[in-house]
Amino acid sequence: KQAFEQLKYAEAVLDSQGAGEEEPTSFLAVTCNNLGCYYKKVGKLHAALSYLRKALKIELSLQTDDTTVAGTHLNICAILSKLDKHDKAVKHAECALQLIIARVGVAGDSTSQEEYSMLAIAYHNVAVEQDYMHQWDQAAQAYQQGHQVAKKCLGEQHPLTQTLGKNCEAAVQKSQKFPRDRPPVAPAPDRSR
Repeated sequence: KQAFEQLKYAEAVLDSQGAGEEEPTSFLAVTCNNLGCYYKKVGKLHAALSYLRKALKIELSLQTDDTTVAGTHLNICAILSKLDKHDKAVKHAECALQLIIARVGVAGDSTSQEEYSMLAIAYHNVAVEQDYMHQWDQAAQAYQQGHQVAKKCLGEQHPLTQTLGKNCEAAVQKSQKFPRDRPPVAPAPDRSR
């Protein structure tokens, strides 16, 4: 509760300071992101979404680093998923994934453990949302890619590596059991006459 009060106070101070300025500050973006995470934790999902969207808007206007923006997209994805808005959630997960893939591509050998973890999480979130939408082939592929990243960078025993591996197997099984391109089965004709 005290942390929440401090965040609200920081928001009020930053909003009052920014009233005369054209652009909000990165401190306001961080504060909004933290308030969004707080509201998510206490189950106030619409408030969380509002703060996270505000944070994302500020981050984009300030051209904040891609890793931070990707993290905000992943937070928004999580909220939208809890609200059963999987079509919107997957778009935010895909934005995060593209930002992190680009970041890892630029960083090369200097890619941090945190960035690799975020890459694996982004693959996981994309896969989860595709799974919800019964896009099992795509989900299996995203789980597999995330699993490879996690295995390489986090190790075989890391919980995220294991979760991605298990979820990949489950998605492959669903894909084989419920292929998307199989035509619907027509009912058998009634021959009882």
